[in-house]
Amino acid sequence: MVLQKLCYDEHNWIACVDLKMVNILLGQQSGYTKYPCFLCLWDSRADEVHWEKKNWPVCQKIVVGEKNIINEPIVSRDCIILPPLHIKLRLMKQFVKALNKDGTCFNYLCSVYRGLSIEKLKAGIFDGPQIRN
Repeated sequence: MVLQKLCYDEHNWIACVDLKMVNILLGQQSGYTKYPCFLCLWDSRADEVHWEKKNWPVCQKIVVGEKNIINEPIVSRDCIILPPLHIKLRLMKQFVKALNKDGTCFNYLCSVYRGLSIEKLKAGIFDGPQIRN
């Protein structure tokens, strides 16, 4: 295994990975899962409460065969952090989508991000270099 060759346990490294890699490292099934979050028991299929419920139960332990876990975890979930760029991109997307598209704030963003089409701005589609500052 690659992590054994890297002496992962000896170095006690922290993994900065996206959610697809989190699935692999923690033994979660991929695809449309009911419990995709490795930190809490957020129910991805409970559409009626997604925007109202703010506190979801904490995932206490990872057990194979429960809550979309199909393999033994390779690393501890305490050693996983999410990359700041992914978080920043998602926050920007949600922020822009919530703006009044006829308002001054949205017009200001259009003037700042001149390289993007209005359609991409309205959809909140950015990439890393565009929001670096």
